[in-house]
Amino acid sequence: GDFLNTQQHSSWLQQFQQAPEAWAAVHELLTQSSEEVVQHFASHTLVTKLQAGHLPSGGCCQQDLMQYLRKFWGGPPAVRRQLIVALVDHALWQQPSEDSRWLAECTQCMSENLEALPCLVEFLSVVPEEAANRKVVVSMQRRSSFALAMLQHTGAALEALGKAAQANAACAAGALRACARWLHLQHADPALRAKKRAAGSGGTGPFSADLIAQGGLPDHPLVKQAAQTFGGGIATADLEVCRACADVLSEVQGLTNEATPQARAALALVMQAVVLASRQLLPQMQANLETWLEQDGALAARAA
Repeated sequence: GDFLNTQQHSSWLQQFQQAPEAWAAVHELLTQSSEEVVQHFASHTLVTKLQAGHLPSGGCCQQDLMQYLRKFWGGPPAVRRQLIVALVDHALWQQPSEDSRWLAECTQCMSENLEALPCLVEFLSVVPEEAANRKVVVSMQRRSSFALAMLQHTGAALEALGKAAQANAACAAGALRACARWLHLQHADPALRAKKRAAGSGGTGPFSADLIAQGGLPDHPLVKQAAQTFGGGIATADLEVCRACADVLSEVQGLTNEATPQARAALALVMQAVVLASRQLLPQMQANLETWLEQDGALAARAA
């Protein structure tokens, strides 16, 4: 009985999320309800509709989404994330000519006060994710044009993330994760993908992302922070920060195999950080290994 009722309720909710009337209900719930479960359902409904391409028939959806986000600058995080995903998914259904203006406007709006910085960091993390998210049923051509448009603003995005991390230490791990995703977004460049495919199929052809060729990436505050965290205190740093740093350094390494001065500087930064981190971690690993071997020896003696 309970299982059947749960199935029926789930089916009804899914049907409701697809209905045109859901837009008005979502607006009411997000602006009036104080229950997090209700807010999450409403924000998830927005994502479900926008990923499927069910846009509202009238009004400006982007303005409504920004209005909701302002209410949830400080959370709950799960609701805020759903609203950010909805904001990006909505942009994917707009004209390509709007992409650059949209990104600039959203970034500016979320950069206006310290309270909004966690929202800005998550927004800049979600943009590259949703550019590759096949749940958003836009055409491949539109997905590619959106990714390429975002790619052109990598410098501005990394600068905004660096400033957010400096202004609010709580944003550090999120800013590093977002930085890694923007570095990965460089593979949206068809020329880079073609060169990497050629190099990876038995060839030895060189490749470098434009971000590497332009120089300066090793000096970016977030890339430097990733390297310094590995090189100076990986054994004591926050685990989430360490994981994000590893993502950043891995993405840097994947952007080039060349021996140009710019490429060497980037790869040297990564290699030096990894070597220093290994030297810090090896003594701890050896101690754990010795402990494990002692226990194993005792077990072996008992078995004998």
